[in-house]
Order: sequence, then C-alpha cells, then structure tokens
Amino acid sequence: MFLSLDKLLHFVTGLAIGVGFWWWLERYAKDAARSINPLVFLIMVIWGASGLFFFRKLGIPLLSGPFFYMAVPDWDIPLYNATGLRFLIHRSWLFHSVLIPMGLLGGWFWCSQLRYLSQGQRSWVNLLRDGAIGLSVGMSAHLVWDALRLIYRCFLCALGCLPSCFCPLASRTWGGLRWLLALSACLSAAAPF
Repeated sequence: MFLSLDKLLHFVTGLAIGVGFWWWLERYAKDAARSINPLVFLIMVIWGASGLFFFRKLGIPLLSGPFFYMAVPDWDIPLYNATGLRFLIHRSWLFHSVLIPMGLLGGWFWCSQLRYLSQGQRSWVNLLRDGAIGLSVGMSAHLVWDALRLIYRCFLCALGCLPSCFCPLASRTWGGLRWLLALSACLSAAAPF
C-alpha cells in the first residue's frame, strides 16, 4: 500500500506534538490529563494532523471518503471543489484556524452547563471536549509541518539548490505560526477543564 510521504510526515509530526502536549499535561495539569480520554484525544490528533489516510486503501465506503482520509485543515479542498465558494480556497481562514476546535469546545461548554444530564450523557459531552482538545493539537501539528516544509523550501532556494522557486515565507508561514501561538494559548487555557 502506497502512503504519501507528506501525509506520513504530517502523521509523525502530529504524534510528536501530541506526545509533547500529553507530557505537558501530565507534568503541569495532572487532573486535566486524568479527565481526558486518551483514545479520543489520539484519534482526533491524528485526524487533525494527517487525516486517517491509512483507511483510504481498505475499500470501506464510509472510511474511504475525503472527510476521513484527509486532515481537517485540508477539508477546504473537497468543499471548494464541490461548491466553488471563494472563502473555501485551500488554507482558508476557516480551516487553518482555531475556529473549528474552539467551536467544538464552546459546544462542550454549553452542553456541560445543562442541568439535567445523566452520568452517561455527561460522559458523551466530555468526549466532545476531549475531541476538541485533540483536534486543536492535531491541527496545530499540521500547521507546524506546513511551516517547517515551507522554511526548508525557502532555505533550499536561498542556497540555490532549486533552479527557480518562489518563497512566500513572509506571508503564509508567519501567519501560520501566529495561529499556532494563538492555538497554544487557547489550549493552555482549556487544559484545566
């Protein structure tokens, strides 16, 4: 089975940042680490960083769709192809930002404030929180790998190793890193929940 090297490196970056975030939780916010479901966290980290790309070749119709095998930040590609809406161009503000994970976290907060939830319903609501935190970490890993790949390309351009190249380092990479810092701040604030 052929796996894209780029998706594999997104996957490895996602795992590395996910493990680093979990280590940070274990060290500085032990109560938060105990309250998060590690399996849901891991699945959402992978889905946010690289997508569940390894399911694509299995031939299972549900798992072979673009929204399963693509990373969440890349969902703008099939949505743009289907709708043609300009705000869904690749690397759009909607999918390369904290909006989707923070929207899920807001949904968790709203649902957790409901008074008449049974213990089972509260467990399902907490899975929404765990998924939002995992998705935030995975999407930040996706942005980190995109930024590192672009920095490496610009480094090769500066050395003259590439015959002709365009290096949009100032616009996209630093914008992505700013989003990453904002995401990290939001995750730090959300960790005690």
